[in-house]
Parts: sequence; C-alpha cells; structure tokens
Amino acid sequence: MTVVVDAGREAAWDRLADIPRWPGWNPSCIGAALDGPPQAGTAMRLQLRHPGGRGFHTRPRLTALERPRRLAWEIRALGVRARTEVEVTHEVDGTRITLTADSGGPMGFSYRWAMRPRTQARIWSAMLDGLAESFR
Repeated sequence: MTVVVDAGREAAWDRLADIPRWPGWNPSCIGAALDGPPQAGTAMRLQLRHPGGRGFHTRPRLTALERPRRLAWEIRALGVRARTEVEVTHEVDGTRITLTADSGGPMGFSYRWAMRPRTQARIWSAMLDGLAESFR
C-alpha cells in the first residue's frame, strides 16, 4: 500500500516514527507506547481497532528505525513471524509512504486466519490515509 503525503520527507518521518502519538492521527490506533528508546529491539505496545470496531492489543518489536527512510516491526509467536515495513521516499509532490506486510513460519496460516489479509489491508490503509490527512 502506498500514499503520497503533502509534506517533506523529514516531517513525514517525524510523524510516522513518533509511535506514542499514532492515536492522534491514525484511526486504527487506540493506544501506542514503547517499552524503551525507539530503536531496533524495543517492544511496542499497540492497541489497534479492528475494522469491525473492537479493540485488540499487540506487542510487536521494532526491527528497524532508519531515519528518515525505513521503519519496521515484527510480531513473533510460536511458529509465526508477521512483519510490517514502512518505506519513506522523497517525491516531487511530497513524500511517498509505502507499507508492506507479510507473515510466515510453520504456523503462519494461523496468523492469516486470525488477521485476514483483507482485515490487515483495512487497518494499514486507514493508517496511511490518516497520515496523509494529518498533513492537510
């Protein structure tokens, strides 16, 4: 998924990388905190909103925080790895934000059953749209 935001790369990165402030612009995020400094290995505490309306908790770990171009995190469970990566690139008319997500492992099918690809797409699409809207 991709969106172009009406902001410079640094401003877009600052908003995206400030994870505790996600609930201020991300309609899929009810609460967000970090269990330490923002760096690879730090656990995130996220309360997200399912497209059906209910909230749920997740605790991914940051795997990359490369200013101002890449933010990534991963959920690990027995036999499951669910990865999300956000790339930030300069565009003539703003900044392109591209989010990719995948899951795998011997039990990856269980994650995809619980978090259907369409559900994930709706959560991440709302996030990207909220980010773009926050710069208007």
